Amino acid sequence: MVVLAHLLQPKDFGLVAIAMTVIYIVEAALELPLSQALVRLKHVDEHHYDTAFTLGLLRGFALSTIVCLVSWPFAHFYADKRLLVLVCALSLAPASRGLVSPRIADFSRNFDFTPDFIMELAGKLVAFTSAIAIAITTHSYWSIAVGTVLAPLISTGTSYFLAPYRPRLSLDKLSAFSGFLGWITAAQVVSSLNWQADRLILGKIASRSELGLFTAANDTANIPLLAFMSPIMRPLLSAFSVLREVPDRLRNSYQSSCRAIVTFGLPILIGESLMAEAFVRLFFGEKWIGSATLLRWLAISLIPTLFAAPLGPLVMSFGKTEIFLKHNLLELSIKLPLVVFGALKYGFMGIIMARGVSELSSVIYSMIIVRRLITLSIIQQIIAPWRSILSVGAMAVILALIAPQLAHLTGPMQLGSATAATVLLGATTYIATLYSLWIAVGSPSGIESMVAEKVLLLFKHKQNFAPDIA
Repeated sequence: MVVLAHLLQPKDFGLVAIAMTVIYIVEAALELPLSQALVRLKHVDEHHYDTAFTLGLLRGFALSTIVCLVSWPFAHFYADKRLLVLVCALSLAPASRGLVSPRIADFSRNFDFTPDFIMELAGKLVAFTSAIAIAITTHSYWSIAVGTVLAPLISTGTSYFLAPYRPRLSLDKLSAFSGFLGWITAAQVVSSLNWQADRLILGKIASRSELGLFTAANDTANIPLLAFMSPIMRPLLSAFSVLREVPDRLRNSYQSSCRAIVTFGLPILIGESLMAEAFVRLFFGEKWIGSATLLRWLAISLIPTLFAAPLGPLVMSFGKTEIFLKHNLLELSIKLPLVVFGALKYGFMGIIMARGVSELSSVIYSMIIVRRLITLSIIQQIIAPWRSILSVGAMAVILALIAPQLAHLTGPMQLGSATAATVLLGATTYIATLYSLWIAVGSPSGIESMVAEKVLLLFKHKQNFAPDIA
């Protein structure tokens, strides 16, 4: 994204963002989390794998067919013929994503996520090099599309090398998936409308360049957060599934995971918000400076999600997937009217405010669900990461004092070194405050103790290794 931002124009990102809205909505309508279903099943045989593969194949075919059928009216609605071919091409991404080897679930069940890392790395490397090569030679929006399609395509192909499986068509075990997937599919449709409503509206009332600026700011706010949250969710599903018969341990595990997510996620979002202008100037260039204000407030709007992030794995471990639909319907009923009103009345900032309100109400409802499932009070959920909250406050004071001074700097070297030094100072303040508070309350078990143990082991290893070299 950073490299393409220097090679392409904001309008290119805006065009692909419009095309991806229909992809996201149709993909959500046909969402089949087959791997998660296999992880949750206590007994799995070959027929389960065959059924999972067959469902994934049928889903991919249906998805591509539906997307191609709606591409013409979609392109007509936005008065842009380029969307016709672009939307059809982009449908290959979600179609291929659903064909991952079903045996990958065996690794997840055993808490081995090495294959996931290898798959993601292979897909992203091929997508990165291909997208950059096309952007350099053509300066076309197709570079974004090619990268979007190649990443899941290569990841899916890699999965069959890591978890060999000979595809066979069968629906013998459909009953093992149908109840689990039905509610999730409905919930995903609503969730997708939640997330794509703003782009659908902006695509009609804003220019491609303006939408490109919004898309860049939105992705920049989300990517660092998702980069560490997404890998956590699958292990949590496995862990919660194992502990669901032991209420006390499940409750402690959920609260520990929440504290860990807030501990890492909160400084990221606050840091993005306070350093927004410097980040945009440094990584994207002056032509993207219009996205800085959007990034500042989009990052803030995401903060509430941290406090109930592990809800998904918790609900899935209990098999009560109908909760997702209720949750997403509530969010949609609040967000959609606010987004429409905000977009028409206040433009981009109206949409951001609508997001913030809907996210806050969604998290409150999520905490109510957690209280019902594992009897963890809302107050306990809010105050559990208090050390992280106070530590971020200290970091925010430092960044708020220094960040405005960076606006006067020119040149990538000067701005880059100053930005890096400011980020390092902010991170040091956060970590020092966090560990001081942790020690002050008696060094309880948690994310701080885990990191401290890892650092101590690493230090001992280096000490033991030095004499051997001598």
